[in-house]
Amino acid sequence: MESGARVWISEADGDDAWIFCEVTSRSNEELKLQSVLTKKSFTRKRVPSATDEAVELKYEGVELANTPLSDHEKAEGHDNDMITLPHLHEPAILHAIGERFDRGEIYTWTGPVLIAVNPFQRLPLYTTVSKV
Repeated sequence: MESGARVWISEADGDDAWIFCEVTSRSNEELKLQSVLTKKSFTRKRVPSATDEAVELKYEGVELANTPLSDHEKAEGHDNDMITLPHLHEPAILHAIGERFDRGEIYTWTGPVLIAVNPFQRLPLYTTVSKV
């Protein structure tokens, strides 16, 4: 994980379960990060491993972020099935569903499983929506 890499970090004390961050520096013992949105700084310690010969160092509460899709890729439905995500973990799933919800796309697939988010609004699925 090099400087400039984008990751998700878990945050138990904040309003958000996961914070989107950029790696500012890395050593064998800790990872220094900065929130992409708030510019707040964070530090995460290395998780001890059985051997020091680990190819990839693992840090506490850190998950790799997926490469953002372009507007064209989103319009083509590349984010319709989360199985295609390179990193499929809790923050990636929450982020993908949240982005689709913001665009009014309440149905998302994960392989054969359909995830439906309640939009808390009337949709013309079975009847026409009358305006009040």
